[in-house]
Amino acid sequence: MNKRAVDLFEGFLRQRGLHVTRPRRAVVEAVFALPAHFEAADLWAALRGAVSSAATVYRTLDLLEEAGLVRRVSFGEAHAHYEHLLGREEHGHLVCHACGRIVEFSDPALKKVVTQAAERHGFELAEAVVQGYGLCPTCRAAKL
Repeated sequence: MNKRAVDLFEGFLRQRGLHVTRPRRAVVEAVFALPAHFEAADLWAALRGAVSSAATVYRTLDLLEEAGLVRRVSFGEAHAHYEHLLGREEHGHLVCHACGRIVEFSDPALKKVVTQAAERHGFELAEAVVQGYGLCPTCRAAKL
């Protein structure tokens, strides 16, 4: 369990006059126990029995996103993926079109480029998400 994440989330809920419930606590604990990228369906599967409905999972994910503890990311599929943000550096994703593999990468120059572009266009930047799509080495080799 990531106690810091639970404490931050509970503080966020209290600040907004929302209740700290056992199901919400179970969701935040499960989120930070999952790998970096996960789907809401995976989270719901991990929580069956501890949380009574999928709606509770989705609503709590929305609250975690509002709190800045998770980010919803799209990898070109019909459904969203999520990643927890607490204690992680800014990073981008490389997504394989063939097998769906996701590779995270970090490069301070990327944020600088996006920040400079935002400044040039008078855009107030809240966050920068960089993603590249193509073929991973394994799928590329299989194609040859």
